[in-house]
Parts: sequence; structure tokens; C-alpha cells
Amino acid sequence: METAYQKEKVNNEVEWCQVYDLELKDKIEKVLLKNRVSYCILWEKPKLFSSDKRERYIFCVNALQKETADAAMSQVGDPEELKGRVIFLNRKVEKTYM
Repeated sequence: METAYQKEKVNNEVEWCQVYDLELKDKIEKVLLKNRVSYCILWEKPKLFSSDKRERYIFCVNALQKETADAAMSQVGDPEELKGRVIFLNRKVEKTYM
């Protein structure tokens, strides 16, 4: 049986959360892999004349796996501890990379 493909591109990614800490990024990445959540990371370097010199990591997940990713976040650490370190965005990805 042949697989049928559609000719239109589907962009169903959600900018799920952003972090600035490299160690926390690695923890979240391991938890998402452990729970089989499809993701990508957008890595933004600081702008040349920006006052904020931190690198920003934005995790994008498939919209259908967002609930699984939310549940997996409890394995990263205590929600009160992560409150200031993880910023949940939950917005549609506006850029197309392909």
C-alpha cells in the first residue's frame, strides 16, 4: 500500500518554553527525549548592542504533544524552583524555516 502525501506544508509547531541556562536546557532536553516528545531548539545569540548578553534557548514542540511535554516538565524539577528560570510561551511559531 502506498503512502499518500499532501502537497501543502503543515506548520503545527508551538513555541513551548524558553530558558537562558545551559544546564537547565540540557535537563529539559533529556526529559523530552525520555518521554519521546518531538522538539526542536531555536538558539538565539544576544544582539551586538543589546543590554541582555544571555543566550536564549526556545523549545518548540508539536502542538499534538504539548500536553505530554507539560506533564514531562514535572520530571525536570520543582515548579516553584523553576518559576523564574523557565518562561512558558505557548504561542504558534511564526517563522518558516524550510
